[in-house]
Amino acid sequence: MALQRYGFIVKSADLDMFKHQGQIASEHFNMSVSGVRDVSEAILVAQEMLTRRVQLIELCGGFSTEEAQQIRDGINDHIPVGVVQYSPEERERLASELA
Repeated sequence: MALQRYGFIVKSADLDMFKHQGQIASEHFNMSVSGVRDVSEAILVAQEMLTRRVQLIELCGGFSTEEAQQIRDGINDHIPVGVVQYSPEERERLASELA
């Protein structure tokens, strides 16, 4: 089966899971995007995405591998949950850019 329903969750302290959400849809693809403040909100959003039959969830690079596991546990590992990862070189660049 082709990927048709995709979820993406981004984390920032000033995001509101009820206000910062959206959809990108075409005839054969639908992406749900949600912004959350923390991992507890991300778990709630991931659970809600399951009700919309999302086939996989990707987390922004702001989530740690431990938080990703908490989200997997929160949805009983029902679908794949991935995390955007940066190379050590890119992490250095990010640290200097965001300092």
